[in-house]
Amino acid sequence: MFEIRILRRYEITNKLKSSIYVASFITGILIFALIEVIYGANPYDVMSKLFVKPLTSYADLQITIRYAVPIGIMALGLTLTYKSGIYSIGSEGQMAVGAIFAAWTAYAFNYIEPPTSIVIALLAGALGGLLWALVPGILKGLLNVNEVLTTLMFNFIAYSLTDYLIYGPWRSPRAYGFPLTEPIPKSYVILPTDGIPVINISTFILSVFLMYAIIKKSVFGYQVRAYGSNPTAAKSAGISFLKVALLCLAISGAFAGLAGALQLTSVHNRLGPKSWSVTEGLGYTAIVSAWLARLEPWFVLPSAILLGALINGGLTIKAVLGQPEGVVNIMNGVILLSIIAADFFINYRFVIKVRE
Repeated sequence: MFEIRILRRYEITNKLKSSIYVASFITGILIFALIEVIYGANPYDVMSKLFVKPLTSYADLQITIRYAVPIGIMALGLTLTYKSGIYSIGSEGQMAVGAIFAAWTAYAFNYIEPPTSIVIALLAGALGGLLWALVPGILKGLLNVNEVLTTLMFNFIAYSLTDYLIYGPWRSPRAYGFPLTEPIPKSYVILPTDGIPVINISTFILSVFLMYAIIKKSVFGYQVRAYGSNPTAAKSAGISFLKVALLCLAISGAFAGLAGALQLTSVHNRLGPKSWSVTEGLGYTAIVSAWLARLEPWFVLPSAILLGALINGGLTIKAVLGQPEGVVNIMNGVILLSIIAADFFINYRFVIKVRE
């Protein structure tokens, strides 16, 4: 007779922790590949298009970076909030509002020339995301309202605001009836260099340094980590929860808004409905990236690139292999579940005893 017990781990080596994460991630990918096989896809084609082609083909690498940059920038903001024990899922809506603010800036100040125009658009996007995160931050800090609910609700409000603009006052009369805005002025468009979005990549890397400095080197970062580790002790030490909640969500929102502005100015160049959406669901993918990076700013770089490659490969699978529309969402969900499973095995272990 077998007896299975679950015991808490009180100590675990970094090597074992890393091994658990790698094994869990590989398991998640294999489960997704199995799902694809069930749909009739060749497993070799699936794995090749998911991992090899998006990172080795020059053309595909450009697409991978196009997804990795906004995912990574938003994931950096989320690492801050999650380290404080605040679980925002509002990057999607904050990204959308950041794009709206950047678009308004481009339309209103179309006489400004680059590079000033680009800087203003990116700052406007960051401001939009910050403002959109303030209400959930205030509600969390003052009334301890569940931030998961408020940030999620604000995502849908942001969607509705975008729809109002593209179907209403910002709808282009030259879009042949499609709900699209006018393209932003050329002075606000970020052009790649030899196919590589240099400004986007530079912004991402600078964001990594900035978030590392905030979390690891600043007094506020210490307060954030203190609340995340022991809220009672942090409160007893006189650390203001209102300050932590408000600033965490505001900074996270600013990063998401910056990502939205980058996507608008470098990829989409106009606002549109879901098919042309600036956000493309990347705000939710950023949640996976943050947890995959173990809430460490430096690890966000590889995790964002990996997820950018997986999205690129997932879209290829959908188009070339004829897979369902939600294939990318299924992949993200499976990977996120594998990360959650990894956390479980890091904190607990199974003990199997045989009884006679």
